[in-house]
Amino acid sequence: MEPVVRLEAASDRKAIHALVTAAFGQLDEADLVERLRDAGALTVSVVATVSEAVVAHACVSPMAACEDGGLAGVFALAPVSVLPDAQGQGLGTLVTQAAIDRMRARDAICLTVLGDPAYYQRFGFEPASAHGLHVDAGDFGDAFRVLALGTTGIPLGTYRWHAAFAPLLEG
Repeated sequence: MEPVVRLEAASDRKAIHALVTAAFGQLDEADLVERLRDAGALTVSVVATVSEAVVAHACVSPMAACEDGGLAGVFALAPVSVLPDAQGQGLGTLVTQAAIDRMRARDAICLTVLGDPAYYQRFGFEPASAHGLHVDAGDFGDAFRVLALGTTGIPLGTYRWHAAFAPLLEG
């Protein structure tokens, strides 16, 4: 059966929590999604379903510019999750591309991600440091990546993830 990619529904909440927990083997990332949702900071949250079961998820939240309190149009993709039994079937690619496409449709300036450089390079993500973009939580090297979504260029500066990320960054 072909996967269906769509925005999350309220009825998906428990399934997304279980999926993200299984994908990462811990509660930290699943709890992050809950904190973002509770804070009204899930700009985009997409799922892939197979036979109506949620098998993959990706979400996007706003980032803030440390220098001026925020720039409209700068967002973070995280986390991206696929059920362990469904990995390697392109489902992560489907939800990641869907999240990117939805952010382009919203006229976002750029999207950042903290993840495997080889994986995210296929979507066009480049090292953020090459664009003068840094994150206040530390130096993540080439794992901190950025994708320009429009023609205005990538804003320079130091950024921070939404406050919901704090428990992950402090650990």
